[in-house]
Amino acid sequence: MRIAKGQVVHIKPEWQDQGDSEITFIAIEDEDGGRVKIAALLGLEINPVQVVNVDMLESGRPSQARPQERILG
Repeated sequence: MRIAKGQVVHIKPEWQDQGDSEITFIAIEDEDGGRVKIAALLGLEINPVQVVNVDMLESGRPSQARPQERILG
């Protein structure tokens, strides 16, 4: 799976921290070298960002009414 900027993703269950299953994540950059920077869509002024290996992710369902514009710039 190739991940592109703006794509909705979810962390696979075996890699989730508590509560991650309830969060929608979005790629804020294109995949690079098997890693990608993702942001948790929490509706905060500044949402948490992390870099993860793409094998830790699965494609997500499109989110509804989330503040993606602020994250993607």
